[in-house]
Amino acid sequence: MASTLEPFNTLDRRTRFMTAPQDPTPEQLIAEMLDRRHRRASVSDGETMMIDPGKVLDNIEDAMRRLDVDIDTPVSIEDDVVTLAELTSLIKNLHMGPSLITHVVNTAMAILTARYPAELVTLPLPVEFDLRELHPIRMGDRPHQVAKDVFNRRIAAGVDLDSDDIDEVIDSLEVPDRIHVFVAVFYMYGSKLGALKHRTGID
Repeated sequence: MASTLEPFNTLDRRTRFMTAPQDPTPEQLIAEMLDRRHRRASVSDGETMMIDPGKVLDNIEDAMRRLDVDIDTPVSIEDDVVTLAELTSLIKNLHMGPSLITHVVNTAMAILTARYPAELVTLPLPVEFDLRELHPIRMGDRPHQVAKDVFNRRIAAGVDLDSDDIDEVIDSLEVPDRIHVFVAVFYMYGSKLGALKHRTGID
């Protein structure tokens, strides 16, 4: 009987002679960024970054909707949503922290209210809820509390939040903590989505 490793050994022998893939050229990277169907939202030369904030917002919503379709789908914030370099640039240089965070919570409520019972969707995250007990996320108490307050504020509001609604509290944080708040509200959406699916049986 042939070894089950044979196909991999054969593949290995064949690939030894293949030319290593070439890195994309700057022109190709820019073309990807300009292509609305491609996920790339930025191009960097190591010193400066060209970024499309609207595409970042699109990538965030796309990832959130994919989670709703399949809660088990692997979603990496770094690979599928926004890179740390992009997030840092948007928050530190373009001062878009409040816009990014409100986009997440507003999108979350748009997705959840469309498919799940309102009486469950409008339940706030409880006082004892701690995201850090559910996911291996390292953040301080203050950014975690700010994220939970913003998430619950959007639930209670019944209408979308504007970035101006949270400018003061987000701008009072250091840049790393603003990044933590963004990551936290994204994961809070996933946690609430998972709980709703479990409670209702809706796939």
